[in-house]
Amino acid sequence: MDEIAQTATLDELQAWIGREHGFAGADAVTRNDIRRKLEVYCFDCPLHYDDAVARAYGYRGLVAPVAMTPLWAMPPYWVPGQPVFYAPGLREQPGGIRTDLPVVYPRGVNTATEWEYFEPLYPGDSLEGNWRLTEIKPRQTRLGDGVFLTVETVIYKSSGELVAKNRNTGYRYSERASDAPREKRAAATDVPAPGEATLDPADWSHQRRAREVAIGETVPPYSMWLSYQRIVMSVAVDRMWSGIHHNRERARAAGFSDIIFNTRSYEMLFEVMLRRWMGLDGRIKKLGPFRMTGSSYPDDGISAHARISEKIEPDQLIKLELLVVNPRGEAARGEAIVALPA
Repeated sequence: MDEIAQTATLDELQAWIGREHGFAGADAVTRNDIRRKLEVYCFDCPLHYDDAVARAYGYRGLVAPVAMTPLWAMPPYWVPGQPVFYAPGLREQPGGIRTDLPVVYPRGVNTATEWEYFEPLYPGDSLEGNWRLTEIKPRQTRLGDGVFLTVETVIYKSSGELVAKNRNTGYRYSERASDAPREKRAAATDVPAPGEATLDPADWSHQRRAREVAIGETVPPYSMWLSYQRIVMSVAVDRMWSGIHHNRERARAAGFSDIIFNTRSYEMLFEVMLRRWMGLDGRIKKLGPFRMTGSSYPDDGISAHARISEKIEPDQLIKLELLVVNPRGEAARGEAIVALPA
């Protein structure tokens, strides 16, 4: 959640529909970036650190987790020649693929995101792409009067290969005078309690195959314990510095009890669970639509769950329903599509 000064009206924002804007990532994919993300989750998948294993499964060498894709599409926070923007009274830079849309309401939250993946990322790859505003939906919610804004982003390697497509919806709003900001509540009460942190190593010799799975089958849940350090380490790796993810005062001023786990971290949690279940020869094709429905804080235990909802033949594609729970109930919900070998 961020708060910035209003600069435009809805009528002015309408002129942005369909406009295409380019961007280029500041840094190439590196082994160091991948390693730092793996250590936050203690994730030991050899596809992400062992070249020989990755080549044995059809890659050119070790690959990045798909949830890390936006990291290398981010522009720099600052470049030589620009003025210093760290000073009292100046807005903090939150990071992300900056869309630079005119601001129609002062407050904002991310509400839903969807990723489709096409090409693996290797150390040395550089990313670029374009984004465009596709939808504007004025709406009054419990937070106040506002508007849902949907942006579609396409990411390519500098060599031309299509890497990923993203559809993201955020809500900009003016807070109700009688209703202070407050965290989202779980959408359902019939959710499982989070389990103990998963400590057992994955069996990477086991490969799940499309013919072996059935609709209704559940995936072994994956659980982890959050600490203040772990949450901050995760957003540091992502270069996502919105204050609610590392600054307790900013988070509490926004209506949360403490700093909160961010969207990309939930996506990585889903990826860890799915990879441990499907094995090294599976592929994550799509993650989302995905939305956060609650907040996860330091000292929370959180658990990711999945259930097979559809088998898409003849492509060996498996569709799954995803869920994250914390001690207060549902924290995130979404879908995924993975490809399994026949």
